[in-house]
Amino acid sequence: MNEGMTIFLNMDERKTDENEALIKRIDELLLNFGIEYTGIRNLYRPIEQANRDQAIFSACRALRDTAWLKDILAYTPIMNRTDTCPMTQIRLDHMSEPAAAKLKYYEEYYQESHTLAHGIVVDESGQLRDGYTSYIIAKKYGIRPDIYEAFAEQPLKKVVRGRHVVWDKETWKIKSDRYYTWNYTLRDPVVCGDILKVRTKKGQAFICVDKIDYVTGKGFCEEHRNVIKHMKKHL
Repeated sequence: MNEGMTIFLNMDERKTDENEALIKRIDELLLNFGIEYTGIRNLYRPIEQANRDQAIFSACRALRDTAWLKDILAYTPIMNRTDTCPMTQIRLDHMSEPAAAKLKYYEEYYQESHTLAHGIVVDESGQLRDGYTSYIIAKKYGIRPDIYEAFAEQPLKKVVRGRHVVWDKETWKIKSDRYYTWNYTLRDPVVCGDILKVRTKKGQAFICVDKIDYVTGKGFCEEHRNVIKHMKKHL
């Protein structure tokens, strides 16, 4: 994870010289954080892979907080490889079998959606760190899951991305099209469509899960609030 980042800018394509100067200035800024341009379109990568988690985090914050990029910087998605380790090389040392009810919850979601609820995370030696249920289901059904790498020495958290919802008489309804992210640290299994209680700047609220991902690195793991409760409801 955090193998690279892409930078999208709001630029006037007619101002060629100004755009080239701006991109050069961005390149110089990112070098201060150990990030270099790859030579491939707008893709950047950490110079030292061992420090990639902090380098990417610091670079993203610097771009966001740089005054001369205001109204120019569109967004900076982080690039996470999903093929870091073959299934046959994943190590399951010291892993405990998941509870039957938890595995059933995830498998029923796969049978209904034909999609795994989330991917698998291994460390640099191929040791499984998270996603054991996805590993079991993927092997059972012969599918190729997303497999990410997070360094063993770095913290790892599962995150849920979702939209706010409200209860309206007999059902949950989407309140806003804006997406927000929370750390998911509960023991309850979670899949897309589940309703969760969360903390926000304005107090407690409810969200419907649209995507489940992972983040690694101290900065990224401290960035979001934790989910409060799984409501045992599904949209």
